[in-house]
Amino acid sequence: MRVELSPTIILHRRAWRDTSFLIEALSREHGRIGLVAKGARRPKSRWRGLLEPLAALQLSWSGRGELYTLTDIETLRRHALSGNALMAGFYACELVLRLIARDDPHPAIHDSLSALLAALSDGAPAIVALRFFERDLLDELGYGVPLDTTSDSGEAVVADADYFYDAELGLRRAHGQGQADDVRVSGAALIGLVEGRFPGRAQVHEARALMQAAIAPHLGGRPLKSVETLKAMQAFKASGSPAASAPSSGDRQ
Repeated sequence: MRVELSPTIILHRRAWRDTSFLIEALSREHGRIGLVAKGARRPKSRWRGLLEPLAALQLSWSGRGELYTLTDIETLRRHALSGNALMAGFYACELVLRLIARDDPHPAIHDSLSALLAALSDGAPAIVALRFFERDLLDELGYGVPLDTTSDSGEAVVADADYFYDAELGLRRAHGQGQADDVRVSGAALIGLVEGRFPGRAQVHEARALMQAAIAPHLGGRPLKSVETLKAMQAFKASGSPAASAPSSGDRQ
C-alpha cells in the first residue's frame, strides 16, 4: 500500500527507539492509521517539529499491516492552542482514538475534528464547541442520540419541556424523578444541539451531561486520560497552590 499526501490530523505521538516516533493519525480518506516516523527525532531531521499532536498535515506513507512507514509530510495548519482549548483538542483526539477502528474511513469525522480545532484556534469556547463535535461523532458512528423526538412515543421535542435520557431507554418526556441513571435535559438544550446554538449557559451544561452519558457506554469502562488530567489540574488549582495554572471550572470541557 502506498498513499501520497492524504489530509491527516495527528492524534497522538510517542517516542520509539532512539530516533523515531510512533504516530496515531486520522486520515480523511483512510481513517485512523498507525505510522512509524523513522528518524524524526534526530536533531537534523527535516520532519523535526512537524509531527505535533493536533497538527493538520498532508502525509504520505507506504507498507502493510498494523503500522505503515511515513515517507513525506506537508504542513496544512498548526493549531496554537493552550488552556481549555488545548485540553479540548486532546479530549477530542482521544475520543477518536478510542471509538474509531483502524483503517475505517470516516471523512465526516475528519472534517468535524478539523472544524473543531480551527474553531478552538479562533477562540470558540471549548465547552460549547465540543458538544457539536461529540454530536457529530456519535451520529457518524451510528450511536447518535435522538435529539428532536422522544424514543418511546416519537413526539417532537419542545423547548419548554424537560426530558430524561438513558443509554438503554433513549430519550423520553420527564415525569417525576426518573431512574438512577437518567440524565435530565431541557428541550431547549436538545434543540440547541440540533441547531448549533444554545440559548444560555445552563443549556450548555445540560448538553455536556447528555453527551457524556451517551459516550460512556462505548468507552469500555476505561476513563479518558484527557479527562483525568483536566480533573487533576483543576484539583491542583483548587488547592490554592500559587504555582497552579489550569482552566477555570466555569469553562471546563
